[in-house]
Amino acid sequence: MTAIVCNTLLGAVTEYTGHAFQSITPTHAGSSAGLFEFGGETDDGALIVADIRLPSTLRETTLKQAIDMVYVSAVGSGCLRFTVHGARHSWAYSFPLRPSGQTRCQVGRGIRENYLGFSLSNPAGQAFSLDRVEILNLASKTRRV
Repeated sequence: MTAIVCNTLLGAVTEYTGHAFQSITPTHAGSSAGLFEFGGETDDGALIVADIRLPSTLRETTLKQAIDMVYVSAVGSGCLRFTVHGARHSWAYSFPLRPSGQTRCQVGRGIRENYLGFSLSNPAGQAFSLDRVEILNLASKTRRV
Protein backbone atom coordinates (compact mmCIF):
# COMPACT_ATOMS: atom_id res chain seq x y z
CA MET A 1 0.00 0.00 0.00
CA THR A 2 1.45 3.31 -1.08
CA ALA A 3 -0.04 6.78 -1.02
CA ILE A 4 1.61 9.47 -3.14
CA VAL A 5 1.03 13.05 -2.05
CA CYS A 6 1.87 16.17 -4.07
CA ASN A 7 2.14 19.62 -2.50
CA THR A 8 0.43 21.68 -5.20
CA LEU A 9 1.98 24.94 -3.97
CA LEU A 10 5.60 23.72 -3.97
CA GLY A 11 5.44 20.76 -6.34
CA ALA A 12 7.04 18.50 -3.71
CA VAL A 13 6.07 14.82 -3.78
CA THR A 14 5.98 12.47 -0.79
CA GLU A 15 5.33 8.73 -0.65
CA TYR A 16 3.73 7.02 2.32
CA THR A 17 4.14 3.25 2.36
CA GLY A 18 2.12 0.95 4.57
CA HIS A 19 -0.83 3.35 4.72
CA ALA A 20 -3.81 3.41 2.37
CA PHE A 21 -4.70 7.06 2.95
CA GLN A 22 -7.74 8.23 1.03
CA SER A 23 -7.69 11.80 2.36
CA ILE A 24 -4.93 14.13 3.58
CA THR A 25 -4.84 17.59 5.17
CA PRO A 26 -1.71 19.53 6.20
CA THR A 27 -1.92 17.98 9.70
CA HIS A 28 -3.89 14.70 9.41
CA ALA A 29 -4.59 11.76 7.12
CA GLY A 30 -7.46 9.32 7.07
CA SER A 31 -7.87 5.71 6.01
CA SER A 32 -10.11 2.77 6.83
CA ALA A 33 -7.77 2.12 9.79
CA GLY A 34 -8.50 5.51 11.35
CA LEU A 35 -7.23 9.08 11.61
CA PHE A 36 -3.47 9.74 11.70
CA GLU A 37 -1.72 12.89 12.87
CA PHE A 38 1.39 14.11 11.05
CA GLY A 39 4.39 15.27 13.06
CA GLY A 40 7.30 13.98 15.05
CA GLU A 41 10.77 12.72 14.21
CA THR A 42 9.74 9.32 12.81
CA ASP A 43 7.10 7.88 10.49
CA ASP A 44 5.26 5.37 12.68
CA GLY A 45 8.60 4.48 14.32
CA ALA A 46 10.62 4.33 11.08
CA LEU A 47 13.34 6.87 10.26
CA ILE A 48 12.35 9.50 7.70
CA VAL A 49 14.86 9.35 4.87
CA ALA A 50 14.66 12.26 2.45
CA ASP A 51 15.80 11.94 -1.15
CA ILE A 52 15.82 15.15 -3.17
CA ARG A 53 16.57 14.42 -6.83
CA LEU A 54 16.92 16.71 -9.81
CA PRO A 55 16.64 15.26 -13.31
CA SER A 56 19.66 14.88 -15.57
CA THR A 57 19.86 17.90 -17.84
CA LEU A 58 22.19 19.11 -20.55
CA ARG A 59 24.82 21.46 -19.16
CA GLU A 60 25.21 24.99 -20.52
CA THR A 61 27.80 24.04 -23.16
CA THR A 62 28.63 21.05 -25.36
CA LEU A 63 32.09 20.91 -23.80
CA LYS A 64 32.45 18.02 -21.36
CA GLN A 65 31.84 19.09 -17.77
CA ALA A 66 33.64 18.28 -14.55
CA ILE A 67 32.47 19.29 -11.08
CA ASP A 68 34.94 21.36 -9.09
CA MET A 69 33.08 21.45 -5.76
CA VAL A 70 29.58 21.25 -4.28
CA TYR A 71 28.65 23.74 -1.54
CA VAL A 72 25.66 23.06 0.70
CA SER A 73 23.91 25.46 3.06
CA ALA A 74 22.05 23.25 5.53
CA VAL A 75 21.40 23.06 9.26
CA GLY A 76 21.47 19.70 11.00
CA SER A 77 23.84 17.05 12.25
CA GLY A 78 25.36 13.87 10.94
CA CYS A 79 26.21 13.17 7.31
CA LEU A 80 24.33 13.76 4.08
CA ARG A 81 24.90 11.96 0.77
CA PHE A 82 25.35 13.86 -2.50
CA THR A 83 24.99 11.81 -5.68
CA VAL A 84 25.97 12.77 -9.22
CA HIS A 85 23.87 11.01 -11.88
CA GLY A 86 25.39 10.63 -15.33
CA ALA A 87 23.94 9.05 -18.45
CA ARG A 88 24.87 5.50 -17.38
CA HIS A 89 26.50 5.72 -13.95
CA SER A 90 25.99 7.36 -10.56
CA TRP A 91 28.61 8.42 -8.03
CA ALA A 92 27.70 8.93 -4.35
CA TYR A 93 29.68 10.96 -1.79
CA SER A 94 29.05 11.27 1.94
CA PHE A 95 29.91 14.49 3.76
CA PRO A 96 29.32 15.84 7.29
CA LEU A 97 27.09 18.80 8.07
CA ARG A 98 29.02 21.49 9.90
CA PRO A 99 27.64 23.54 12.82
CA SER A 100 28.18 26.75 10.80
CA GLY A 101 25.48 25.68 8.32
CA GLN A 102 27.96 25.88 5.41
CA THR A 103 29.72 22.77 4.16
CA ARG A 104 31.24 21.38 1.00
CA CYS A 105 31.38 18.05 -0.75
CA GLN A 106 34.34 17.12 -2.94
CA VAL A 107 33.30 14.88 -5.83
CA GLY A 108 35.47 12.73 -8.09
CA ARG A 109 37.57 14.54 -10.67
CA GLY A 110 37.07 11.89 -13.37
CA ILE A 111 33.38 12.57 -14.03
CA ARG A 112 33.10 13.94 -17.58
CA GLU A 113 29.52 14.11 -18.79
CA ASN A 114 27.28 16.47 -20.74
CA TYR A 115 24.09 15.34 -19.01
CA LEU A 116 24.29 15.53 -15.23
CA GLY A 117 21.67 15.16 -12.52
CA PHE A 118 22.07 15.50 -8.77
CA SER A 119 20.46 14.22 -5.60
CA LEU A 120 20.83 14.82 -1.88
CA SER A 121 19.70 12.46 0.88
CA ASN A 122 19.97 11.79 4.61
CA PRO A 123 20.62 8.03 4.82
CA ALA A 124 20.54 7.98 8.64
CA GLY A 125 17.14 9.70 8.71
CA GLN A 126 18.36 12.66 10.78
CA ALA A 127 16.52 15.98 10.63
CA PHE A 128 18.02 18.73 8.47
CA SER A 129 16.94 21.96 6.86
CA LEU A 130 18.29 22.65 3.38
CA ASP A 131 18.64 26.22 2.14
CA ARG A 132 20.94 26.04 -0.87
CA VAL A 133 23.04 23.74 -3.05
CA GLU A 134 25.64 25.32 -5.32
CA ILE A 135 27.49 23.20 -7.87
CA LEU A 136 30.65 24.66 -9.41
CA ASN A 137 31.32 23.27 -12.90
CA LEU A 138 34.58 23.22 -14.80
CA ALA A 139 34.30 22.99 -18.58
CA SER A 140 36.98 21.28 -20.60
CA LYS A 141 38.78 23.72 -22.88
CA THR A 142 38.77 21.36 -25.86
CA ARG A 143 37.00 18.08 -25.19
CA ARG A 144 33.50 17.73 -26.69
CA VAL A 145 33.34 13.98 -27.38
